[in-house]
Amino acid sequence: MSTFYIANLLEKLPQIPTTRMVHNGICVWVAWDVELDPGIPTMLEDYGGFRMADTYGQALWFFFGDEGLRALGRIHVWGKVNPMRLFMEVVPAAMLVSPKFEKSLTMSVEFSRQHVSPGESLEILLHPNLKPQLTNIPGVTSVPTKPTMGLARVAFERLEADTALSYDPGLAWYCVLRPLGDPLSRNTAEGWRNIAEELLDIVERLGVKFIRHEGFLIFELSGLRKFRSWSRDTVARIMRLKEEGDEGHYWPSVMAAASSKGRTLSKDLPRRLGLDWDQMTPDYPHMSYRSAFLLGEDFLIHEARALSRGVTVEDWCNVSLLRVDAAEDAQASEPQAELAVPLPSALSGGDAKPCFYCGLNNHVPRECPSKGLLAPNPDIWESFGSVDIGSLEELSQGLETALVADFAVESARLLAGSDAAALFFQAIFETGLVFQLRLLELVWRSKGKTLPDGLANLGPREGEFFWGALTALRNNDSENYDAFLAQALAKYPRAYQPKSLQGLHAMEAGDWIKAVYYWQESGRLCYTALQRAYFHFLEARASEIQGDCHKAIAHYREALREAPKWLEPLYRQGVCLVKMGFVDQGLQYLLPLINADAMMFNRVMLDPELERGRLQVLGALWRVWHVAREEARKRLNMLGELTESVHGRFLEGDPYLAEVDVRAEALTKLGKVSNFVAFQRFEAGVDAFESEVKKAIEAELAAMRARQDRQVEDLKGIQREAAWFPFPTMLREFNKDFNYCATRLNWMRTASMDEAENFHKSRESMPEVDERIKTLRTRLISLRIVRDSTFFTMLLGRNFMWMEVASLGLALVLVPLFVYLFQRFGHGWVAEMMEHQKWQLQKGLVIILTIAAMALSAINTALTFESKKRKLFKLAEEGKLPKKKPKTKPKPVKKAAPKEKSKATPKT
Repeated sequence: MSTFYIANLLEKLPQIPTTRMVHNGICVWVAWDVELDPGIPTMLEDYGGFRMADTYGQALWFFFGDEGLRALGRIHVWGKVNPMRLFMEVVPAAMLVSPKFEKSLTMSVEFSRQHVSPGESLEILLHPNLKPQLTNIPGVTSVPTKPTMGLARVAFERLEADTALSYDPGLAWYCVLRPLGDPLSRNTAEGWRNIAEELLDIVERLGVKFIRHEGFLIFELSGLRKFRSWSRDTVARIMRLKEEGDEGHYWPSVMAAASSKGRTLSKDLPRRLGLDWDQMTPDYPHMSYRSAFLLGEDFLIHEARALSRGVTVEDWCNVSLLRVDAAEDAQASEPQAELAVPLPSALSGGDAKPCFYCGLNNHVPRECPSKGLLAPNPDIWESFGSVDIGSLEELSQGLETALVADFAVESARLLAGSDAAALFFQAIFETGLVFQLRLLELVWRSKGKTLPDGLANLGPREGEFFWGALTALRNNDSENYDAFLAQALAKYPRAYQPKSLQGLHAMEAGDWIKAVYYWQESGRLCYTALQRAYFHFLEARASEIQGDCHKAIAHYREALREAPKWLEPLYRQGVCLVKMGFVDQGLQYLLPLINADAMMFNRVMLDPELERGRLQVLGALWRVWHVAREEARKRLNMLGELTESVHGRFLEGDPYLAEVDVRAEALTKLGKVSNFVAFQRFEAGVDAFESEVKKAIEAELAAMRARQDRQVEDLKGIQREAAWFPFPTMLREFNKDFNYCATRLNWMRTASMDEAENFHKSRESMPEVDERIKTLRTRLISLRIVRDSTFFTMLLGRNFMWMEVASLGLALVLVPLFVYLFQRFGHGWVAEMMEHQKWQLQKGLVIILTIAAMALSAINTALTFESKKRKLFKLAEEGKLPKKKPKTKPKPVKKAAPKEKSKATPKT
């Protein structure tokens, strides 16, 4: 016989550090030997039981109320017919629920040390503290029994049940459904009729009778299984209709399910439920947390702050499907989720009417913290774009704790702070900037004609008294306000500024009729479209706060006509539609604004006035955020490839590599921030970075090509000069370096530089080529000396040869000529002397003339050397130098082949 320890089950319960709600109920410890009858867990579940933990041979179940005792009565009757080795112990316990709706149990320490071995038959032991609850269940009693070894030292009693009774669970719900809008309106009649048919189809298939009264559909659901089926089918049907779009019959509807205990099914049930039907989120069934927990793990639970605080299991919440059946999910190709961005309930869970200035319902306009803000803070959205969305839940909990303690003091501190929590808080108040006093001051000072550009053209504070009245209104100083305003009205009877202040003062006093009248008067006294648009806007806001969103939308459209480029009227129309419950229609206004300005994403995400459609809005934002996140992931991979490509192209130690690394590191850090604005900045940053890298590579490539062209020209010059070297066999090392340079340059000019490896090798080779060219130039100096010396010698020899020949000829002619002349002119003795010394004179003359020829040829060669060298090189470049005729061997003479007789062509 096996022994089971309850501690093994308690170890499996989740640990909950922070508790959202606690509910005292009934815990059932079930232990069995051999095999458990499958009907036991089914009955426990049908009666509203939660299987909190299980392991081999035992399980822990929890019930909210006496439904658990009814289930045990039913099991006792079942055990009479079907004998089983089963032990059940019923003790008081408390369910702990975490902020994320995780469930755990806590019980007395003495119960956690128990162990038991099931007997031969069914045994159900009841804790004595639960005995009073049996009085409400006819047929179920308890009798004293002997203590069982291993159990707590408590006077347990054995539970007995009358087999003649059925012990129904007693679980039933009254459900109320209502499509939004007026069924008598022509615009909504068709949508109302279509969605009513769809919802009625589900009710009729469950075989449930219903009541229709004043647009409400009222019916009863008996039993947990039927309640689950209705909840699942209704949510799945609405999801399918929304996916079908215009082809389907979707129309927003609100619905609620309340326990039937203490209530009766009648036409006035919607009124007796005490719900604000105009604040309920459409398309999601509203119910108590107790009922939502009974639906099981297929459903997600969401807060309904507009209806309750959500701190007990009896408070209101709403549910959505976590998983949709395959038949309903066949067409759903996109992933579905929502952003986990809860707002502090201290801001959005109040009972007051929403504040005119900020939209929060935890204070009146007179006490709004925004009145202490003196100027717009547009940089807040830039800063908030760097906050990771994953941290907002923790920030929200921190704000909740701080604001509950002292809202006024904490608000002032947060609005002046700079940490992440302060940033979160300030961003919430920045969503309502257009209705706050700091914008009114900009309108007064604006010199522009239209919104929003005119707010950038500001003048000084002109006028008197009404500025003092504005300061007094900010500080809630009624005495000074009245004094300054009276003086302002007396001095400026036709000015719109005092009238606008009167409207705000009347609004704070709750007199909406006067407030709208003063703003209408202000609009009539205005002289620019900017001012008229603003007062249409305030008038629309008044209607919006009073709940007349149809009228508010009409006024927002008037403001849009006055200021066509101003996006605020479009945004407020979307907010009004969400407040009316038409979330999909409102998103058609909001999502295009997000596409136009990424900063609008965080504003929509944080706007407390979208609370009614928060689930759908966060779901739609998640889809936009998911696309941006996937694109950012692609860009992150692209950034890595781009950085690797740059490192593959440029040489180690290049200054540009350090710049690239710093830029890539900053972008990588930005890309890991889970925020839509950060994703957009990251994508733009990577695109700009990629463009800059391409430009840098192109510039480097152009510089490389210019450098290569210079190297080619240098190499050609070296080749031209080296080609004249008279001893080519001595150029072995010179030719080796030259050929290396020529080969590398040829490869660099023909290889594809789009490949990083080729680019990198080119950058490595170019300094080597420059070094080799430098070596070639050094060697060329000695080659040039030898070449020029050889050429000079050849020119000198040629000049000397011609001069020497001319001097020898001249020597042969001059001696006879002088003899003849001396004889002719009467100097015979000289002639006779020369005649006798002719050979000696001739020999001396030859020597003198040779020396003269050598001197003259050297001078002539030195004077003409450079010009002749240049001329020779030029002829060589132009290819005009005479070419040597190749030595050819005589070809053997072939014998002529006999001629064939030609065939005569026939005459025609």
